[in-house]
Amino acid sequence: MITSEPSTRPHPFICIEGVDGVGKSTVARKLAVSLGGIYYKTPPAPYDSIRAAIDTNADEYARFYFYLSAVAFASTEIRRLRVLQPVVCDRYVFSTLAYHAAMNERFRGYTIPTTLLGPDKTFLLIADESERLKRLTERGAEISRHDSALECNRLYLASVQREFCSFDLNVIDTTTLDADTTVERIISLIDVSEVLQ
Repeated sequence: MITSEPSTRPHPFICIEGVDGVGKSTVARKLAVSLGGIYYKTPPAPYDSIRAAIDTNADEYARFYFYLSAVAFASTEIRRLRVLQPVVCDRYVFSTLAYHAAMNERFRGYTIPTTLLGPDKTFLLIADESERLKRLTERGAEISRHDSALECNRLYLASVQREFCSFDLNVIDTTTLDADTTVERIISLIDVSEVLQ
């Protein structure tokens, strides 16, 4: 398993994980603002520009290594960015592993490269299925994205959720929480003295 860098690190690296509709991106953005940090989303540029083609055309192995490569690239960038400010990452290696292990159990035993920068804290956001689907519907046009078939497949997402829960992540149920309350809860679980140095 990846580990965080020694306590001499300049600023924390925090990850927000979860399936679509749990509030992940909104919470990550708000948390970055609250901490005076940087919001970072994977896959980053230039990977994001070909993500649709990969999701649509690549087999599961090519897809897995595409996302893993994007995470390795993100790791390098985040290592540099956290020298300046805290970094809040919207999806990281845990998403890559959870989504692909749900597609094919062969990915379940994959060992995370120790060269990847490990987050100081990772929070897995979850929500009841009815609330999650309601939020996706409210987002409108975003539902028609290239990965919508996966994000609306209840059985697949239940499997993804089980894979996420196999990691040692801090779980927060956002079903009855708004984004601001979720951010407050996350901050209460972070050593703010380290973040706001």
